[in-house]
Amino acid sequence: MAEGSDTPAPPETGKVSSFTLRDFLIAAFFHIRIVSIAAILPLVIAIGAAFTSRTEYTANSLLLVIVTREVSNAQNVTNSGPPVMTIEGLKQVESEVQILESADVARATIEQIGIDRLYPPGRLSAITDLLGFGEDRMDKAVTRFQGSLRASVLSGSNVIQVSFTNPDRTIAVETTDALVRNYLAYRRKVLENPTAKILQLEVERFRRDLATVDKDIEDLKAKAGIIDFSQDAVLAANQVDSILQRRRQVSEREVAVTAQIDEADRQLKALPDSVFDFAETTNALPGDEDANTLTKLLLSRDRLAAQYAPGSQLLREIDKQIATVRQRINARQDRRYSTDRAVRNPQVNYIQNMILSLRVEQDSLARQKGELVDQQRMAEERLTVLRNAETPLIELNRRRDALSEGFREYQRRAVAANIEETAALSRQSAVRVVQEAGAAVVKRSLVLPLLAAGIFAGLLFGGAAGAMASALRTSFITPGEAERGLGLQAIATVDAETEESDGFGTETAISSCATLLLDTRIDDEPLRAIHFLSPDTDDSLTTFTRMLAEELARQRQRRTLLIDLANPTPYPLAAGFTETRGGISVTGTPVPNLWAAADLEASPLLDIRQPIAESEMMMADLKTAFDFVIVCSNLKGASLVTQRFCQLVDGNILAVQAEATRQPAALHLRDSVVESGGVLLGLVFLGRRYYLPHWLYRRA
Repeated sequence: MAEGSDTPAPPETGKVSSFTLRDFLIAAFFHIRIVSIAAILPLVIAIGAAFTSRTEYTANSLLLVIVTREVSNAQNVTNSGPPVMTIEGLKQVESEVQILESADVARATIEQIGIDRLYPPGRLSAITDLLGFGEDRMDKAVTRFQGSLRASVLSGSNVIQVSFTNPDRTIAVETTDALVRNYLAYRRKVLENPTAKILQLEVERFRRDLATVDKDIEDLKAKAGIIDFSQDAVLAANQVDSILQRRRQVSEREVAVTAQIDEADRQLKALPDSVFDFAETTNALPGDEDANTLTKLLLSRDRLAAQYAPGSQLLREIDKQIATVRQRINARQDRRYSTDRAVRNPQVNYIQNMILSLRVEQDSLARQKGELVDQQRMAEERLTVLRNAETPLIELNRRRDALSEGFREYQRRAVAANIEETAALSRQSAVRVVQEAGAAVVKRSLVLPLLAAGIFAGLLFGGAAGAMASALRTSFITPGEAERGLGLQAIATVDAETEESDGFGTETAISSCATLLLDTRIDDEPLRAIHFLSPDTDDSLTTFTRMLAEELARQRQRRTLLIDLANPTPYPLAAGFTETRGGISVTGTPVPNLWAAADLEASPLLDIRQPIAESEMMMADLKTAFDFVIVCSNLKGASLVTQRFCQLVDGNILAVQAEATRQPAALHLRDSVVESGGVLLGLVFLGRRYYLPHWLYRRA
């Protein structure tokens, strides 16, 4: 297969093709062995794991966590009462999950089910026990148990799903149920709150201290005669002040009475003992009311006479009464009597009575003054007693207040602790089993997932191995890689299957290259001298340049000169003459219009000591003598001469050998051409191989 048959013609010069799916497939098929090994290895491992894997059964149980005040698990020794929650409900449910997955619960479950039944000894267990590696069997069993256990909180709820996986369905169900029972038992043990007894002891101690302080206070009050200290203190102070005021009043009154007695004695001495006597005579008797009674009766008769008819019974009775009173008055006028009275001086009696009363009052004031002195002494003694009892009573009351506050606090805590202990001792008080393990058992086989994982891993590892091999590869296998790696356009591509023959594919590639070179213009001038460079030392470039020279000479009728500096074997020359053109010894070939350079060592153009100006003149003579000059060289054959030709020719073309030319060498050659001032036109790709099937080339 040749470039002209299955691949499109090279794009225009200066455009580099991008990476395509075909390039990826070509790189994969090129490294097919590495890719196959990397892909088959994980696939084989997955197949082995799939055939050795066992069917596992997962038993699921559901637990409901109830978050209320009655079943709170908060330790409440230093708080005032059982709170609803000390953390958020979600965190409490998560704490239940941590308790369920703890090592103690796992160890108790393993011991209950049996470690040999749950994890039977392996084939190498006897050897490990003999070597002493089996001492931590229980620890390993706990680790394996926790790996098979799954406890998670269902999203948006307080339900915990507990799952355990085991190859035996019966063991899986039994283990899950045993795990839930051990978890509930361990939870009750963990949440047990023994603070009630401690708090009760503190309550009793406070009660005894309070009783002692109360007794001391009562004794002190009884000894001091205190009912209410505040009121007693106020009353005692008021009593002392009142007695003091009364003593002052008594003293003032005593002074006033003494002064009054002295003044009365002085006035009494100045008064005469008696005054002028007088006599009076009267017939009036004490208590005589006859005249008044007669007047009243007369008034009553006048009123009755106005109201009743004359001769009425009331008028006759009142007339009888009037007659009786008049008779008595007339009878008393017949008696004659008189009263004689002598009157002494009234001031003497008055002053004597006043002096007597003042002396009596003076005596009473003296007695009252003595009594007030005694009362003041007693009141001051009472005040002193209260003052002496104030400090110890305040201290006792302060102590009693502190003990009372502590007693109430600890009594409240003791009651709360009793509630907490009752809630903690209630079986499944905060966690309820919603679903038994036997009600939901899931069967799972890992054969298909392992095979799928093996296939995926094979593809992944194969792709990674191919990518790594492609990244580490420094040679080119497609023209596109050479274009992208060197930044040059591929002018011609020659297949490896036909490069030694005269097949149609090679002829087409050579013809296309010749047409492209003949059509190319540099500064509106056609190409006359082309230099083909190769970093390799094989004969591929020599063969290509010979075929290109024959194409130009035979098919295009151009006088062509071939200067082969890469191959020491000369072109098959015809017996004929040799002449020198432009400092090069040339000779004819069997192909018409084709000449080849001969005796290169003696040619002045190839002398590195030749000045560049003379070399340019010689190259101009060659262009005049020939229509096309083709120079073929490599770095190893004539590196210095190659640099000289890079400047002298119209254009330079790199020759890249598929799977042989290393990218660093090609880049070095490209940079050396640019540094020497040469013009790079592109590259030719030699020895290309096709790794994809023909049908894939047509579709990719």
